[in-house]
Amino acid sequence: MNVGIFAILFILAFNCSAQNWPNWVIQPQQSIEYIAAVGIGESRLAAKQAAIAEINTQLSVDVTTQQLQKLTKKNTQADSYFEQATTVTSLPFTLTGLVELKSLQKNNLFAIKIGVKKSVLVKNLTSELAALSRLSVPKNSAEQRFIWALQNSKKLEDATKKLAVLEHLSGTNLSINTTLNYLLDEHAMALNAISCDVIGANDLSAIKSVLNTALPQSGSVKLWMRPQVHWQYAQSNKEHLVKAKLTLALTRSQSPFTVLLQHDLFAQESAATQENAKQKVINNFVQQLKAPASQWLFDI
Repeated sequence: MNVGIFAILFILAFNCSAQNWPNWVIQPQQSIEYIAAVGIGESRLAAKQAAIAEINTQLSVDVTTQQLQKLTKKNTQADSYFEQATTVTSLPFTLTGLVELKSLQKNNLFAIKIGVKKSVLVKNLTSELAALSRLSVPKNSAEQRFIWALQNSKKLEDATKKLAVLEHLSGTNLSINTTLNYLLDEHAMALNAISCDVIGANDLSAIKSVLNTALPQSGSVKLWMRPQVHWQYAQSNKEHLVKAKLTLALTRSQSPFTVLLQHDLFAQESAATQENAKQKVINNFVQQLKAPASQWLFDI
């Protein structure tokens, strides 16, 4: 999932016959073989999605859950309403090997128990993390080490989360731990060695501000990041269309015409006025630049 944050809303209405659901629905138990979860919804698809979301929650590092339960009584009818909203950081890997273990329909609701074998998760995560050993840290210059660090920031962040899940499932993995810690140390040193000044036109203040936040500024090696926007305008049906290309060029401060790294971003917006459309384009670029640098400074 390349979505940064997602929210799952799981709403289940129980009436006085709720106790007739089997125990695997009311009190689901974990097994030695599977990471499993039960989902309930008004359709099979909704129930399956709720179960998968719960599995994601079990495997996620950062989880926030809010629960609300109300009990109302009208005449002799008692209704219990349960609402659970769970926000999790999306998993840094794709769940594969999901199987439906049990299912049941009752009172216009579907209950499905979904599971994924722990052995499959362990195998896949171990294979993905083994690729860390192929990440070669440049040794020739501070600039190239900095570029390497920017390019691999998201990869190392995801690897940290993957390793947390792997060790939760199978215990400490000394080899992967050692490799990842070495790369994280090299990554931190590469960023800390650089002071990157963002230079450019004053009308790009919002873009310059987000770049200043994204790039290190405390090292002894001075680099420049120069953003430049190239605009295109059109008008139709009383609406202004603005297209733009944002060029980001990384250079040495002593030799600003020697480009170390260059990449283009694109945005297109429309509005009732040209100025409003331009501002929406700027906002679009700002949102793109809030992602890790590996997503906006390199071809992925």
